[in-house]
Amino acid sequence: MHCRIVPWGGLPGVALCWVTKGRRAIGWRRLDHDRLGRPVIDKYLVSPETVWDPGAQLLSQCIVVANSARTLYLSGQTAITADGRFEGVGDVETQIRLSFENIRLILDAAGGTLDNVVKLTVYFVNLDDLDTYTGILGELFPKMRPAQTVVEVSRLALDELLIEIDATAVL
Repeated sequence: MHCRIVPWGGLPGVALCWVTKGRRAIGWRRLDHDRLGRPVIDKYLVSPETVWDPGAQLLSQCIVVANSARTLYLSGQTAITADGRFEGVGDVETQIRLSFENIRLILDAAGGTLDNVVKLTVYFVNLDDLDTYTGILGELFPKMRPAQTVVEVSRLALDELLIEIDATAVL
């Protein structure tokens, strides 16, 4: 399915999306904006029966974004505060939460929220911390989890780091 945004009647906060499948036109879809004037992204899951389904509580195999206007690629975020201090030495939960807080702050500055995240890549020094990460992920993404890649690495940029998270978001 391809989707293209076109202005509709000059009305603020409203757009129509012409939806096609192959060369065949299917119809129009109205897309609204949230209360702050940001476009509400039209995203949905694709999880074919021909691919292993780990369950929505873990990850989404594929998220289709039909009406994206901007794609953000965030660098890996860690437990370093805005003033350059490292927090959470030896505490993976604190490091995970601060990494996501940094992601949230960057998205906010770009006009988005965590709901705009469609892909995460997570680097663990110890994959035994995956359960802690999964629990926090459920709090932050209660409706739809982003597609994810999780990797265990031997070391991150600083010895104190236990986790690093990079994100792709669509606004």
